[in-house]
Amino acid sequence: MRKTILFLLSFSILLGFAACSREPVTAETWRVTELCFESATDYSCEGGGHVRMDVYFIHKQSRDTLIRPAFWDGNNVFRLRFAPTKSGKWTWRSLCPEDSSLNGLSGTILCKDYTGDLAIYRHGFIKAEQGVKYLMHADGTPFFYLGDTHWSMYSEEWESHFRYIVDRRVQQGFTVYQSEPINARFHLEDGRIDADDIAGFQEADAYYRYIADAGLVHANAEFFFSSNLSKTLADDDAALESLSRYWVARFGAFPVLWTLAQEVDNDFYAERWPHHYDLHSNPWIKIANYIHAADAYSHPLSAHQENSVNTSVTGLGTEVKEGWGESAFLSEEVALKAGHNWWAAQWSPPLHETPDPGTIIDYWNSPRPAVNYEGRYCYLWTKDFGSRAQGWISFLSGFCGYGYGAIDIWLYKSTFDADKPSFDGVETISVEDKATPWQVSLEFPSALQMRHLRSFMESFDWWNLVPVIPGDPAFQDKSGAAVCAHTEERYFLYFYAPNTLSGTITGLVPGASAEARWYNPRNGEFHKNEILSVLPDGTLPLPEKPDRQDWVLIIQ
Repeated sequence: MRKTILFLLSFSILLGFAACSREPVTAETWRVTELCFESATDYSCEGGGHVRMDVYFIHKQSRDTLIRPAFWDGNNVFRLRFAPTKSGKWTWRSLCPEDSSLNGLSGTILCKDYTGDLAIYRHGFIKAEQGVKYLMHADGTPFFYLGDTHWSMYSEEWESHFRYIVDRRVQQGFTVYQSEPINARFHLEDGRIDADDIAGFQEADAYYRYIADAGLVHANAEFFFSSNLSKTLADDDAALESLSRYWVARFGAFPVLWTLAQEVDNDFYAERWPHHYDLHSNPWIKIANYIHAADAYSHPLSAHQENSVNTSVTGLGTEVKEGWGESAFLSEEVALKAGHNWWAAQWSPPLHETPDPGTIIDYWNSPRPAVNYEGRYCYLWTKDFGSRAQGWISFLSGFCGYGYGAIDIWLYKSTFDADKPSFDGVETISVEDKATPWQVSLEFPSALQMRHLRSFMESFDWWNLVPVIPGDPAFQDKSGAAVCAHTEERYFLYFYAPNTLSGTITGLVPGASAEARWYNPRNGEFHKNEILSVLPDGTLPLPEKPDRQDWVLIIQ
């Protein structure tokens, strides 16, 4: 009881709820502000999730218009969340044909520029653009995606657990919080927003608010785990639209990315686990359509993909029979309508050899950017080396982001696959390793080394990286496990085989000189520069690694 009271007090303070009022509201750009409405009808018995209330916001100076849905918050209360995209005066007016007491209301929001230090509000929400291979802020500033995985976020105790992790991950350089609504206190499998769901949603508000106030982008999955979508609900378009609008209304004014449940692209492993939909009848396409239609900010939207051995973009690089591995969102026509504009891949590149070129080619050839959203979790299916290596391999293989994950954080108190050892191709993860508690895994060396990864990438124009596809003669690897990418001026190579071998770069100007420098991804330190000479045949022999551990080589 005491824990509940403390939570509710913290929740009320965080959200800053005020009595419903029509007085002018002051706000800052990109920061969520809230309007409260009281209906003449109490919807406690029937539920008010179906009531369709839209609020039209018009910016006086530019005449820009944003339409935001409102949401029912229990009894006769409706709320509207709005994040102004420009400073100045915004006027608003409500439209609600189903409830005359909520229809035709109007007011004003006076917005000033955000003056804080958080990048997500200085540069604006995240967007994706066709043909651009990275995510960016509203003003065009590239966004470095470094995610931490929390599929059961709502299981994390509020005070000494959830908030502590958020604050620590910010200190460690993470920029994204990846969550699923597993173990949430709202239950939407029936397709309705009932009075019983409201307390759970109000709890979720506090989590969303805290993540946003910390300056993190929240890559959140919608509704429930994918296998909980029944055929009855999948066929009920009205219910799916209502749930989608409600989700966007409640959370869409925060800095978010939509990621559509878990492993919904393309058929939830239909070949192995027969489900009620296949690649071509995937109901999550409809859900994406509804979310996108309701979202005034056009937040980047993706479908959490199946493991890359089952699904990629066109199926290239998968291990399934032809026609089974392509994405349900492959078609640009489908993607445009659904707002699907980035890939949330589940790629676990091999740690003992160079990755298969098929997967890299498939994502790189798509006009949509890709994030390696989920891979092996530290001390579940890999250890610190593998967790660190996945990030470097991802960025140098054409992905614009990486989703890190660690035991007891990716899924709190999970026993999934914890009763037997695992092998990642390099190291064995024991049952004892898998029993590591979150307080320890929060400080894993690989988690701290994510700061080195980010600092290194942000020291140059990382968003211009172009992968050298494995097998391309431009880079001839001798180590057996390496990836390579380049910008106009530099090559970046990551060697992770347990030897000191490197390789050669070809096609350079004969006789030219090049500067080589090793970077240690474990401690974030550079070694001294070496001056190399290109051979008469245009080949540049690369220096040997400093030792048998993983290293990054920069060639200028």
